[in-house]
Amino acid sequence: MNYIKKNFFNFLILIAGCMSVIYINNKADDVLEVSTTEIMTMPDNSFNNVKYIAMDDDGNPLYTVTSPKMKQFFNNEVIEALKPNILLFRDDKPPTKIISKSGSIAYKRKNIKLYGDVKMFFQEKKSDPFLKLNTDEIYIYLNEQLAVTESNVFIKKNKSYLNGKGMKSSLLKGEFVIFEQTRGKYVE
Repeated sequence: MNYIKKNFFNFLILIAGCMSVIYINNKADDVLEVSTTEIMTMPDNSFNNVKYIAMDDDGNPLYTVTSPKMKQFFNNEVIEALKPNILLFRDDKPPTKIISKSGSIAYKRKNIKLYGDVKMFFQEKKSDPFLKLNTDEIYIYLNEQLAVTESNVFIKKNKSYLNGKGMKSSLLKGEFVIFEQTRGKYVE
């Protein structure tokens, strides 16, 4: 009888040990599991204090990006910039200046996405006062010279202002159209 109790007790210890190993193994898998959204792709190139100049086929500058830190990714043809300062050039017109906390430049597709306290400074003529635009994020389609956002927008020129949600802007024509919740004040 003592022999059976001893073997039964050893059997229970063995079962408890196996269950503990399986439990710890499962917990370790949960802790060590890596989600694909958490994997950061390493950039192909990293640059500090850089000025990037994009040119057209004739060698004329299209835009410049100045940034304290840039990362280039060859696979998706994107440059990520910290605190980008962008100048968009337009024929016979002053450049449009845009600054933000960060941005992505799809240089082959000629698109720019800026986010985090985006500020745009636009002038139709050098003698005109600046039109200042603030938003949280903006997409710029360089081929069309088009700026689009779904975020809240605040536009100010002199003492006049316009705000609302969502915007489409032709940077060539200097037109700014706000989609929703439009409010404003015009002062001559």
